[in-house]
Amino acid sequence: MAIDSAAAALNADGHKREIDAYLANLEETAKRVFSGRIDADVMGSNRGMPPFVLRDITAARPLAAFLPGRVGGYGDSPLAIQGMLDVMSYQSMSLGLMMGINGALFIQPVSKYADREVGDRILTKMAGGHAMGGLMITEPEFGTDALSMQTAWRATDDGYAIRGTKHWAGLTGWADYWLVMARQQNDKGALSQGIDLFICEQDHPEQRIEVIERYKNLGLFMLPYGKNKVDVRVPADHRLNGGRGGVRMMLDVLHRSRMQFSGMAIGFVRRMADEAVAHVRSRVVSGATLIEYDQVQARVARIQGQLALISALSLYAAEHASATKDLSREAIAANSTKALCADYMHSSSQSLLQLVGAKGYATDHIAGRSVVDARPFEIFEGPNDVLYTQIGAKIVETLRKKKTNDLGGWLRAEYAAGADIAKLGSELDVTIGERPAQRRIVDLGVIVSRLHALNALCELASRGFPPEHVAAAAGTAAEEIRARLDALRHDTALTPADDLLQRAPWLSYVQTPAS
Repeated sequence: MAIDSAAAALNADGHKREIDAYLANLEETAKRVFSGRIDADVMGSNRGMPPFVLRDITAARPLAAFLPGRVGGYGDSPLAIQGMLDVMSYQSMSLGLMMGINGALFIQPVSKYADREVGDRILTKMAGGHAMGGLMITEPEFGTDALSMQTAWRATDDGYAIRGTKHWAGLTGWADYWLVMARQQNDKGALSQGIDLFICEQDHPEQRIEVIERYKNLGLFMLPYGKNKVDVRVPADHRLNGGRGGVRMMLDVLHRSRMQFSGMAIGFVRRMADEAVAHVRSRVVSGATLIEYDQVQARVARIQGQLALISALSLYAAEHASATKDLSREAIAANSTKALCADYMHSSSQSLLQLVGAKGYATDHIAGRSVVDARPFEIFEGPNDVLYTQIGAKIVETLRKKKTNDLGGWLRAEYAAGADIAKLGSELDVTIGERPAQRRIVDLGVIVSRLHALNALCELASRGFPPEHVAAAAGTAAEEIRARLDALRHDTALTPADDLLQRAPWLSYVQTPAS
């Protein structure tokens, strides 16, 4: 037994060294490609990705992180996945997202749920860097309400016919393979409540998806988005089948992708932190460097605290989000990770822009680009408001089943480590009504997401993470939690007015000064 344990440890160390070497090569390649050759030009106002970028990046095999060992990948290693996304996103958010789309939204579900022969043929081609894949869910009339989609499939003699319209799928017009989500249509034209996923191969005439409009996306200029017409016929072995309902399979895919958001977020926020620190240490204002000002110190500390919390969630994903696990029921952890990471990406980019000032408000500056590149992450793959609502609603349901309104007691029991590191003692003593307003449910979702991250931070701290960064993270999350707890205690109703204000609505209230 001792010999077996030693052999396993040796293999694990060897695997880690192999991944470290793989990531080091990726980092050197990405740094070389993005250092001066394209930064000011392509990452400014131009769209698309120069061929040499894809050539050089794919030569370093970034997608090997997601690919199973049977086709030459790293066996879907969470260590390789989180590390690769970090490296790519540090240099370019578009590049990081491109890898995330290919890996989390195509390679992983195909590897896990597709027919083995079909899947391995496609994944082998992707392993060579000769193909990309994406996922089509959203429709023009059905975004957040995705399960009401109108894209329909029906069985044919030799497979399935699928018809509908999809949009905002990353890699529109670029992907060689698509996973298309659709609902079954019966003989009367009615659509079922369930959903299914199908592989479409663009090189096959009957499976080709037509791009009918290309969108001028506000940010992420390197990635193409648009509207797509789906009118295809696919073989029977192109339907994904995980031995479970389609909704549960979809949740497993999306929850894993949301947990892996931390890989993209850590690279992005790490870049924001590095840029911010470099700027405030060199910029002199009124005879002092910016870092000497208390307000600036607080901004930088928050960015660093956000980075540490994302680091903790990245560790959590590396140890809890492997492809072998069924994550369909892990909504709180997955939604918390995605929403918090997206919030912090946007917040850190806004802080960097504020610190840099006017120079940063340009499409060819990292600060300006980062603001528009980070913003959509709070929208796609589940808008943050919706994800926070889902988290909060689940907690309200749990309290109702326990027949208690003692929210504070439940939070202290469920997130004891997080509450302790953030020094949230009696401040958590808050009750919640039987049917709280939706905005208060959102507040609750934010609180739980931060406590989930704080629990992960405690684990990271116990393994030797730098104490100064742990303290910044705990203070950052505690500040946000206290603000939301205050909102729960003092619920102020906000109701929109029926009438719209006209031109210069203040004009009639001007008082003429007495002579």
